Amino acid sequence: MAKQTAAKGESAKQVAIDLLRAADRPLKAKEIAKRVIDSGRCSGLKGKTPEATVSAMLAVGSKPGGPFKRVDKGTYMLADTTRATSKPVQPPTPATASKPTRTRQTQAKKPKSPAPKPQAAKRSR
Repeated sequence: MAKQTAAKGESAKQVAIDLLRAADRPLKAKEIAKRVIDSGRCSGLKGKTPEATVSAMLAVGSKPGGPFKRVDKGTYMLADTTRATSKPVQPPTPATASKPTRTRQTQAKKPKSPAPKPQAAKRSR
């Protein structure tokens, strides 16, 4: 009898990256989760709350250095596509750079005098 080996599914993160790359626009976390599950490529999302699992994966992956970027509440896109399409940051113009900044002035604090210690009542024997 021939052995049948089940193909190991891809990670939910890799499937989400591929889906966002194909979508070429930001998607809601629920929509990403639905597409990941519907794709059938990820075998690890068989639990009761796969949407919560994908949402958590997106939230963790949107931290600095991660593959995702959060663009709105519950909405994500690929982080590497934003770098290529975003406008370069320009230095501030001299008019805005010369505005004086206000500093907070603090008053000198008076040293606290130690509070008198209460004396214990003397016992008479």
